[in-house]
Amino acid sequence: MDRNAPGRLRRTVAVATAVSALTAVAACGGGSGNGDSAAKATGKVTLTFWGQENGMPQAVAAWNKNHPDIQVKFTKVTLGDTGYQKITAAVKAGNGPCTAELNAQQVVTYAAQGMVQDVTQYVGAYKDTFTEAAWKAASPGGRTYAVPESASPNFFAYRTDLFEKYGLAVPTTWEEFIAAGQKLVKANPKLKLMNYAPEDPSGFVGLNWEAGATWYKQESNGWKINFLSPESLKAAGVLQKMVDGKMLSSVSYTDPGIWKTWDDGGTLSMTTSTWQLPIYSKVFPKSDGNWAIIPVPQYAAGQASTDSGYNTVGVMKGCKYPQQAAEFGGWMGTSPTALKLLADPVNGAGWFPALKDVSPYLKGITPKKMIPDSTAATQVVTKAAAEVNTTWEFGPDYATMYTKMASYWPQVLAGKMSAVDLLKTMQAFVLNDLKSQGISASAG
Repeated sequence: MDRNAPGRLRRTVAVATAVSALTAVAACGGGSGNGDSAAKATGKVTLTFWGQENGMPQAVAAWNKNHPDIQVKFTKVTLGDTGYQKITAAVKAGNGPCTAELNAQQVVTYAAQGMVQDVTQYVGAYKDTFTEAAWKAASPGGRTYAVPESASPNFFAYRTDLFEKYGLAVPTTWEEFIAAGQKLVKANPKLKLMNYAPEDPSGFVGLNWEAGATWYKQESNGWKINFLSPESLKAAGVLQKMVDGKMLSSVSYTDPGIWKTWDDGGTLSMTTSTWQLPIYSKVFPKSDGNWAIIPVPQYAAGQASTDSGYNTVGVMKGCKYPQQAAEFGGWMGTSPTALKLLADPVNGAGWFPALKDVSPYLKGITPKKMIPDSTAATQVVTKAAAEVNTTWEFGPDYATMYTKMASYWPQVLAGKMSAVDLLKTMQAFVLNDLKSQGISASAG
């Protein structure tokens, strides 16, 4: 279940190459689309900020109280397909927000389209505060268009009681995971080791990301597209063994009964993340106390790698005050006041910071009823935040690609299409899609 699974906004703006588009934005030096000076204005200014998360109104109020010369007006916008379409239309019409909450996928898309401003010159002081992976997510092509706000690194949760009952070794590698799945299916074919929802291929994305795959890679002459690297084929092999071994349940995240999949013991484990932890305090009445979390299984013992979603504050085209907007974004991503409001699992968004030092935000992050050993769980979360694989890149049509992949995903889970064939199909699709938009792309 991926909080940052992309929306389905179709890319309609053609550019000569993604690189030239990013360079063109950078050449603007952060200036607005209305011709306003990029220099920091003197006197009081007002910024608009569009986002969706609980806790943001309170964070904005705290900012306004302490920054009388830079006031922010918050507008709640539900993101995803509709929200990003609304932001796009508003920016094109010249009445968009100065800043907006954007996921990492949207940052690179908007950068390629010239919809966000290059704020590299304003945000350098923040770079070393964030993890390398978080900063990279906000800086496609090496230029920075947003400031990271939150991260959602992935780890592994499993039913301790059922692993013990069926004599399953807790997996540290995917090879051990497959062995545990084979043993479970042999003991009770009705039970499953993992759930992959039929509408959501984010689990497969995670397998690729963790393996070190790079589907998109930006180079000086365009994009290299490689869905068939040794790393991706390795991920496909793991998925195929899960499917062929009938180790997966396939309950939709839109099903109100999804939580029973784990609570009733039909499925014994999941890959999960920080943003989901507050949810679990309410949905596992039968299995509370019988869960533990560990790092995501690795491809090789001792290999430290996982995947993560990221949210950012982007500075949009047309913003008259990019320096102040970048300052506000930096505050939202680093201020203890803002982060604690957004991290609150009850009144906030249950967010997890994208910072290198997350120690001030770990208290109470794991649901005590679900996971009794909160100390060990907290250590796992801290480890995951620091071990996100930095090789991964999002491309300018990632959301379109993801939508297409999702259309094939049920066939893969049903064993009607192989994982390798899925990768081959997506390789061809992305190359054709980018070229149809005038974006230079080649197989790499």
